[in-house]
Amino acid sequence: MLKSLAARRAWQVAACLLAALAGLSHPALATDPAASAPITLSLLALNDFHGNILPPPGSVLVPDPAHAAGARVSVGGAAYLSTLVHSLKQQNPEQTLVLAAGDMVGASQLTSGLFHDEPTIDILSQIGLDISSVGNHEFDKGRAELLRLQKGGCFPKTADGSAGVIGVDTCMNNGQFKGAGFQYLAANVVDQQSGDTLFPAYAIRSLAGVKIGFIGLTLKETPSMVIPAGVAGLKFDDEVETVNRLVPRLREQGVTVIVVLLHQGGETKAKTLLDKSCPGFSGEIVGLSDRMDPAVDLIVSGHTHQEYVCFRPDGKLITQGGSYGRLLTKIDLTVDRLTHKVIAKDANNQLVLNDVGVKDSSGQALPRPAPYQALKRDPAIDRVVARYGDLSASISDVVVGRLAAPLDRKANAAGEYTLGAVIADAFLAGSSGSADGARPAQIAFTNRGGVRADLSASLSVSFGQLFNVLPFNNNLVSMDLTGRQLLRLLEQQWESPQLPGGRILSVSRGFSYAWDASQPEGAAPGTGQRIVPNSMKLDGVPIEMDQSYRITVNNFLAGGGDNFSLLRQGSKLQTGDIDSVVAKLYFRVKGIVNAPALDRITRVN
Repeated sequence: MLKSLAARRAWQVAACLLAALAGLSHPALATDPAASAPITLSLLALNDFHGNILPPPGSVLVPDPAHAAGARVSVGGAAYLSTLVHSLKQQNPEQTLVLAAGDMVGASQLTSGLFHDEPTIDILSQIGLDISSVGNHEFDKGRAELLRLQKGGCFPKTADGSAGVIGVDTCMNNGQFKGAGFQYLAANVVDQQSGDTLFPAYAIRSLAGVKIGFIGLTLKETPSMVIPAGVAGLKFDDEVETVNRLVPRLREQGVTVIVVLLHQGGETKAKTLLDKSCPGFSGEIVGLSDRMDPAVDLIVSGHTHQEYVCFRPDGKLITQGGSYGRLLTKIDLTVDRLTHKVIAKDANNQLVLNDVGVKDSSGQALPRPAPYQALKRDPAIDRVVARYGDLSASISDVVVGRLAAPLDRKANAAGEYTLGAVIADAFLAGSSGSADGARPAQIAFTNRGGVRADLSASLSVSFGQLFNVLPFNNNLVSMDLTGRQLLRLLEQQWESPQLPGGRILSVSRGFSYAWDASQPEGAAPGTGQRIVPNSMKLDGVPIEMDQSYRITVNNFLAGGGDNFSLLRQGSKLQTGDIDSVVAKLYFRVKGIVNAPALDRITRVN
């Protein structure tokens, strides 16, 4: 059992000794030490970039010899990332590849999202990304858009002319968009009609004569995480079954090193970044890894936005590099020159240190810890980033309101958080009646996965900051539900197939309910019993089971996203404005937005 760093090192040393003995038995290698030297294959890995071509807000906690509690540094930004990639490639120039484990686009900064993520695809291609698996967010705008990002072409012009205008929001380079210079892989994403995978299932690359097989796939739960129309006609197969089916096929083609790029992950209990002891490693990726063919040498993971370098008892190495381009994972695989098999492996997550700087709560700049010096910006990438930043600045920098106090995503025991409550209030305010007689909404909900950033860096809120909170451009959808259906909707927050711990929706002001953590979650839809009887109220009046209520959600939820299938039963559907536009108007009308009291949802037990 490889339970410690020392044990792993011992295992690697033993493997090297065995390989050396094997080499001595081979006459040609025994007489030529250089010819018997192991080969080092270097892989540089990203995950969950999410279009963060500008440095993302905030800072990260890192170890600091001068302070036991660690120190905070600012990281990320494509121009800095490019410098680090090229620096590391120079260490092993002929035997290095750049990889990614999905969610390179989607839920992106306005600077990329405003141009349909063409800037991110261009920049990642210029940086030198070679291969990427798809993630769930690659499907945010459907398969046709994902295929366009791979193959090139302009974003289709919308009927109202609000998008798809060449030179305004698409095809910004001489009226063209060439598509990705890297290859997407999608081993477990299958077209139900043709039976073919959406993208190649795997790719084989040869470095120093060693054939490496890369299998790329996303989590099988992707359909519950994106707008259903975006994955219509596609099926997402089991991750482990897919990998284990492909391993023999790769072996038949002479592949001796197998790498899995999987958009699924785990977490550790590390208190700072760069903790290679991998404390308390847990999560979906652990069980998936342990069931994969032992021939798999490395799993580059993603999705959970965590940072770790972990070994499993069978020797598999699992890595993840956080999110938003804040870190880059450098992985070295030592391969026996004769057998071309991996005899040792190691990885380190490296910070993409920028020169933005960190400030304390009073706005004073904090000194940069001595071990953490900023990278220089790659001038070529910096020019591209600056161009898109300038093009979006007239929209991004407009101040839409102010905060009385920061709004964040830190949930209380009941599952409420201040930013979610404000967004739900904005959705309610923005859902009015129409000329066809539809009545105004009475209750609004928003899902946690749709709220992507905090509003805590400044008390002035720009549209760019608000777009980072709501980056999907989802339309609001109003519908009628009975009180009984509303009860079932709330139970679905925990019912299988929800994730452990459930998905609690933020609710708008005036609506309240209580849930009992000691009651069953529900092993199947319709079986949950967590909502306290008679606790649902609207403006203090109990919800009637047979009465109709008007609710508003985003179109992701309205289509049954996040496993809220009951919302597909809503009647008298009415499509409203885009969520970020509604939130912008809400902030402007309010002028100053207060943090609401978290008293709409009550947890019992």
